[in-house]
Amino acid sequence: MIDTEAHTGTDLRYKNITRDQAKDTGMALVLIFFILAQFIPDKAKIFQVIAIIILIINMVSPVLYKPAAWLWFGFAHILGTFVSKVLLTIIFIFLVTPVGLLRSLLGKDTLLLKKWKKDDSSVFQVRNHAFRREDVEKPY
Repeated sequence: MIDTEAHTGTDLRYKNITRDQAKDTGMALVLIFFILAQFIPDKAKIFQVIAIIILIINMVSPVLYKPAAWLWFGFAHILGTFVSKVLLTIIFIFLVTPVGLLRSLLGKDTLLLKKWKKDDSSVFQVRNHAFRREDVEKPY
């Protein structure tokens, strides 16, 4: 796994790339070249041969892919950091906010905030339910 504690600021020192990560990187490269063979049919044979060579190297000595794994996982870390924030912001702005505004305009008060602000009584619902064995075995 990538040593995230070694990552400080803009310094991209990822240590401890494992053999499995190098092997995964080799397999990702094989997949990329097979996909390229599908999308570029006039060069398909070349891409397939390259993919097979990469696969053989990956099976024999995956340690050779450690530098590529360092780049691959470093790029994934950077991409994951920024894309998750951007994607979640877009989802919130374009999905959650309009739904909330629409529910407010329609007068929906799921949390019973208006009732809670009117008086000191509780808005929690009392549930006097005796749980049985079936409730625990099949909760849904």
